[in-house]
Amino acid sequence: MTLVADHHNRAAALSVRLAGNRIGQVLVPLGAGGLAGLTGGAGAIFHAVGLLLLSSAACTLVATRDLPTRPDT
Repeated sequence: MTLVADHHNRAAALSVRLAGNRIGQVLVPLGAGGLAGLTGGAGAIFHAVGLLLLSSAACTLVATRDLPTRPDT
C-alpha cells in the first residue's frame, strides 16, 4: 500500500483498505454460504477461497507493475 499511494494520501489509502477488509469479512462468508447452499458440500468454500486468492494476486500484479522507484520519505 505504501508503494502505490502518494505520500500525502497514505492515510486515506490505508483507511479505504481497512474498510474494504471489513466489507470482505461480511460478504465473503455470505457468498461462501450461498455458494455452498447451491452446490452442496464444503468444496464450494475451497473454490471461493481459490478465486479470491487469484483475484487478489491479479490486483496486486496490476497495481505494482509499473511503479517508479522512489526514495523512502
